[in-house]
Amino acid sequence: ELETALDAVRLASTLCQEVQAQLMRMDEQAETKEDRSLVTLADYAAQAIIVWRISQDFPDMTLVGEEDAEALTEGGEGGAATLAKIVALVNKTLKTHIGDDAVELSSQDVVSAINKGKSTGGAKGKHWILDPVDGTLGFVRGDQYAIALALMDEGDLKVGVMGCPNMPKQGDVLEFETSYSYGFSPRLVSKMLAGDSLGWYKGCIFTAVRGHGSYMFPVDEELNFEPSKVTVSGAFDPQKAKFTEPVMKANSSQGFTAAVATNLGIECKPLRIYSQVKYGSVARADADVFMKFPKAGYREKIWDHAAGVILVEEAGGRVSDAGGAPLNFAGGRYIEGLDRGIIAASSALHERLLDAVAKSWSSSQL
Repeated sequence: ELETALDAVRLASTLCQEVQAQLMRMDEQAETKEDRSLVTLADYAAQAIIVWRISQDFPDMTLVGEEDAEALTEGGEGGAATLAKIVALVNKTLKTHIGDDAVELSSQDVVSAINKGKSTGGAKGKHWILDPVDGTLGFVRGDQYAIALALMDEGDLKVGVMGCPNMPKQGDVLEFETSYSYGFSPRLVSKMLAGDSLGWYKGCIFTAVRGHGSYMFPVDEELNFEPSKVTVSGAFDPQKAKFTEPVMKANSSQGFTAAVATNLGIECKPLRIYSQVKYGSVARADADVFMKFPKAGYREKIWDHAAGVILVEEAGGRVSDAGGAPLNFAGGRYIEGLDRGIIAASSALHERLLDAVAKSWSSSQL
């Protein structure tokens, strides 16, 4: 299952890189869904190609996925035109990876694959959990995003694969006016622009299997790097520690996370990153803590966290809600019973983080 998931995420990563390049050239643009969230060709096409690949090995698969094909099949000429682009993109990616022997998918094949994501999951049996392009806003801005795939068996996460095509290999950061963000040194940028393809500077895939650790290697499989094991940070030094949170204020209370960081003694500005790349940053110790405290009434979707959670846990960390309870991925398409928000850190730091959250929460209620 890990091998299948890894192959599927590699296919989707290649596809997403092409679409992001089109967006940056303004050859394509994002659309807005009914819930006002963004969607691109890549969201649909990545879901289709991942479902197709998993189905080759596990034809009876069920999938809890973010997208469905309703807008493509009931959107008139606009939907049909978008679907045609998605089908062409999927088939081009398959031919690139597989060669002339690649099967050519029809429009109906692609629609059926996308609609596989309508499963509600649950505590019984095996369910794949997919966010085909996590962090679509980052994706359309040329920034960080993730292809996040996990496998749940009898309610427990067992496998996670996360493609992060824009994530730098090293956790170096550049300081901006209000926060830190992933970036490259001028030396690395100049080498990349000069076409130096001998090194690995960005594009990471993370894998995790329950009980077997977390690993990282390049998205580009032509770069012959052995997988490297990743582990969360060890000793906690408040003066050097970093915490990561969502970029957008609408997605999390940045004021509250700042208060928690202060209670922990963290002096550094936050590392604000789009998508589950945040979990990757904690898993390989770029950041010590991840915090997200959404607005009251917001319901977290399981595909926004599943792959990242098993990645951090297998890297030696712990992920919970703000009350210390494990996240429940077996209650359907949403994480039910969530206490205030989500936190992730090394196992050694987690209890201190819970204490800092409790103190900050009490102060905020005064």
